[in-house]
Amino acid sequence: MNHLHIMKHKNKRAGGLVFNKKAQILLIFRKGSWDLPKGKVEKNETLASAAIRETAEETGLKKNQLILENSLLTTAHSLKGKKIKTKWYLLQYYGEKKKMIPQIEEGISKCKWVDMASIETYRPKLRNYAKDVFEFLNIKKIKTSSGKRIIS
Repeated sequence: MNHLHIMKHKNKRAGGLVFNKKAQILLIFRKGSWDLPKGKVEKNETLASAAIRETAEETGLKKNQLILENSLLTTAHSLKGKKIKTKWYLLQYYGEKKKMIPQIEEGISKCKWVDMASIETYRPKLRNYAKDVFEFLNIKKIKTSSGKRIIS
């Protein structure tokens, strides 16, 4: 599926694995678990645009400082008995380090940049689909546009 495809399916989500200039990964704490930014794809919105918009909304980062680096994988989970699919993207944040603003109304209480070397300490409280995204990165040895590996 083309990542620029406009989705009409109401159970489709898009999310971002976001890294910064220091190759730190963005985690959010949502409803008792560590998670990655994601959310519903709006009508006539591309999956990639939704991933960037949701990341900005949930963290307070500026959309114009989030750049699509790579298409990752699609995960699936159940929510209230419905199968929900999420298309994940690798995004780079090019802005300066700033205080992030968790989207409280979405149940997000914290936003945090984490070194990849310490990601294992978050694993016990990481949502399963987020674990799948990290595993995919590790297996595929995904690189940034500058050729740097996210997971070394």
